[in-house]
Amino acid sequence: MKKTRWRLFLLAAALLPSSVLAATVTVLVQETTLRKRAQFFALASGTAKLGQTFEASGPSGGWYKTDSGYIHQSAVATKKIRLGSGESVGGTATAEEVTLAGKGFNAQVEKSYGAKNASANFSAVNAMERRAVSDSALRDFLRAGGLIPAGDSQ
Repeated sequence: MKKTRWRLFLLAAALLPSSVLAATVTVLVQETTLRKRAQFFALASGTAKLGQTFEASGPSGGWYKTDSGYIHQSAVATKKIRLGSGESVGGTATAEEVTLAGKGFNAQVEKSYGAKNASANFSAVNAMERRAVSDSALRDFLRAGGLIPAGDSQ
């Protein structure tokens, strides 16, 4: 009888969808938006910063569900991360993972690169970094394009 129970338990565990299983996810990018739904154009429910951790279920369709909202799997890792600067988030990370976590230049790297490459012009990059689109403007654009229904409040 006990063997039958164990076999049933193991079978049930094997068939359990991955979206039900919990994981700890760590944010790998400087900042990312948590969404109210598992969609890139859903309303924001908050922000998450580099190194922040969440208990989450998933991924399902590329998204983890947290208590604070949905976060895309491209912005997080399920393994523990240790940043090269000595700021520890637990575990270790490869150089490639640290680079991905930074997602580009910071002020110090830009200054160093500019000193070595005097002809580099960062004005276009700086202008792009200053651009921002509000959630309401994004919703209006998506509605106009027929990507979300007119009455959808998201």
